[in-house]
Amino acid sequence: MLFAKIKQHYEAVVAVCCFLILFTNVGLPSTSFSVYQPYLVDLPGVGHSGGSIIVSVRTFVSLLAMLVVGRYYDLVDCRIGAFLATLSVSAGFALYSFAGSNFGMLCGASALTGLGYGFGGMIASTMLINRWFRANVATVAGVAAVGSGVAAIIIPNAAVTLISAFDLQTAFKAEAALALVIGVTVFALLRNDPRDMGLTPYEGSPKAVKREQEKSAQQLERVKKRHVNRDLSPRTMPLLFLAMIIIGCVSVGGGNYLAVLFTSEGFSAEHAATLVAVNGACLTVAKLVSGMAFDRFGTKRGSAVFFALYIAGTAVLCLSDMGNTGLAGLGVLMFGIGMSLGTVGISVWSIELAPRGKETRTIKNFQVCYALGGFIFTFLPGFLTEAFGTYLVSYAALLAMLVVAAVIVIGVYTATDKRANAENPDA
Repeated sequence: MLFAKIKQHYEAVVAVCCFLILFTNVGLPSTSFSVYQPYLVDLPGVGHSGGSIIVSVRTFVSLLAMLVVGRYYDLVDCRIGAFLATLSVSAGFALYSFAGSNFGMLCGASALTGLGYGFGGMIASTMLINRWFRANVATVAGVAAVGSGVAAIIIPNAAVTLISAFDLQTAFKAEAALALVIGVTVFALLRNDPRDMGLTPYEGSPKAVKREQEKSAQQLERVKKRHVNRDLSPRTMPLLFLAMIIIGCVSVGGGNYLAVLFTSEGFSAEHAATLVAVNGACLTVAKLVSGMAFDRFGTKRGSAVFFALYIAGTAVLCLSDMGNTGLAGLGVLMFGIGMSLGTVGISVWSIELAPRGKETRTIKNFQVCYALGGFIFTFLPGFLTEAFGTYLVSYAALLAMLVVAAVIVIGVYTATDKRANAENPDA
């Protein structure tokens, strides 16, 4: 009886699994990992440049994984693929715990976590959401993406507590064990496709479906034009790829260096960890809110608001050298809200802007560009800091780039809206 009820609403179980997948495969190696950066750069023989290389290895490997992720999921289904990715993350943190100051082992550990991120991150969850849901896609994507945000809330302070009470190795071992437990849980619960259980994709609640049926044909056409399969010109997609690269630079690169940005400007490690956790809390809330906002008000308006906050937050982070706690808190608050564009935003854009019949390819391409941006800007900050003496130069560059990305994305939605209205003046 209980199983029958659960089966009837198994899309909710899949959404939880996507949440856990992103908690582990994105949250542990990426959104929460910046808390370890001050400790890594202080290891003998590592330094700022070595710390950048360690993070860049993970990002580079994740990029390579994303380039072949389509082939990967041709060979294994999402359930097995996500499980193997999670095992890779667990193995990576286990290797971190044994590496000490061995630079080669630290890079090897980053490579393993990069495989988990590339094969088991946003691409896997977006594929699952696309299979299981026809309604509330942005909202579900937001709920799933909250997983990496929750990791960014919990892990930094937990890691610092373990490091203070024991040592760095203990914190890494704890994350390895956590990833393993979550991986086994997801493997037990996840199903690849609703057809595997004799079900159909979720179309919405009965009341919502009835409301949709009561809408006029013109209204439904407007919704269709607003939400899916926009007919983009061949010249538009390269611009979108550039925007995704930039967002990867800001979300991955900027996110990875938050803790070391603050410690280099005079904040304590504990204070920096708290600020990173605040950033993660804001990111978590924003992922959920952004998905609902996109569904309720349209992706263009929602994206404009979140881009504005992202730009403002990055600008405030450029003032970290003032050492003002309130200012730093305001910066991470807005920056964390804006970071949701790197998860929910990209997922929704890739689904909405995909040419008809090329949804999976577009999802992969957007995520690959995002990872490429992350690789570029996890590699550079350490070297820029050694050249200029501060991480603030990197955040100033990210600020300028983010403005360009906002212009591209909002411009694409504006242009397609105008074309749709011109072709269907009555819609």
